[in-house]
Amino acid sequence: MTSSSDRFVVGFVSTPHPHSVLHMKTLDVLDAIETVHVCGLEGEDVDMLAAETDKVASTTNNLDELLAREDIDALVVSVRNDVCPMVLEAGIAAGKGSLFEKPGALCADDLRRIMELAKARGLVMGAMFQNRTNPKVVETREARRDGALGTVMAVEGRMVTSQVRYRDPNHWLFRKGMSGSGILSWLGCHHIDLMSYMMEERIVEVTALLGNQNPERLEVEDTAMLAVRFEGGGLGSLHAGYHLPGSDAGYTGASYDSFLALRGSKGYARMPMEEDGYTLYSQAPGWEALGEQYRSFSPPDSKAYGGFAGERFLEDYLQAIRTGGEAPAPIEAAVHVLEVIDAAIESSETGRSVSIAKP
Repeated sequence: MTSSSDRFVVGFVSTPHPHSVLHMKTLDVLDAIETVHVCGLEGEDVDMLAAETDKVASTTNNLDELLAREDIDALVVSVRNDVCPMVLEAGIAAGKGSLFEKPGALCADDLRRIMELAKARGLVMGAMFQNRTNPKVVETREARRDGALGTVMAVEGRMVTSQVRYRDPNHWLFRKGMSGSGILSWLGCHHIDLMSYMMEERIVEVTALLGNQNPERLEVEDTAMLAVRFEGGGLGSLHAGYHLPGSDAGYTGASYDSFLALRGSKGYARMPMEEDGYTLYSQAPGWEALGEQYRSFSPPDSKAYGGFAGERFLEDYLQAIRTGGEAPAPIEAAVHVLEVIDAAIESSETGRSVSIAKP
């Protein structure tokens, strides 16, 4: 059991969102969470959310009422992209840091302003990029750091999922004024973050083609092809799209074809993201005797969003707010992801490569 000094009171803020119930499941299974206070906005069903755990002590539809509670240690925010900056700013004014659903805003400028407000108050803000704690991501990043891949020449990403017809074409995720963009904001953002995170480099140039290949009429892209340049000179690509037929309907049983690879002068890593393992090959000194190896993982079962790694992610954030450390995926990372998405949209619209300025 977690000691009382390590227990937390969380305020959960939600609009209707595909991940809100999943986050409530995480709060339920995490021993460190003692109490949850739920706030529903934009017509959210707070009773439905409260039914996910007996840790819920109160519900409200008034954000000011939630933020007035002095016992809340941090907010977990699962709201629409257009609503998120308002919630985060209100939390900052109340002296509360937030772990928020990606990407956190419609565009980079909106979230950058929130980042500066949080910095001025010394608050820890993080984005829900839980894939950072996936064991294959952790090990591949460490292998690259240790020189197993040599100089990384290219990074390949693919995030393909079920077609739009399985995901309710009328959902807010396909409305530009509420989501900002389409597949890039919803799922491609995870791979944009991981590519930069594993390389430990910013993306500084983007060339992109965005389009609509599904028959449904949407306000945002359902297909995206990006070519990127990292600040160290390496190149990368990302293919993202709602392309797979034969999927279950909805957002929790969707089909995926998701992949990441890093290829360097001394080795490579291949990560099929639906599998429990990955392949690593290296000719680097100290690694060459291992040849090509396939490493698999059997983490404990968990109903948390993202499984056991999702539990770790939230625990790491909670410890950061208590110690003043850095969030596992700090708000700066989400701002950079939105910079890349903004650049991709501009590139597709103008037919030119778009550079991203240094912060």
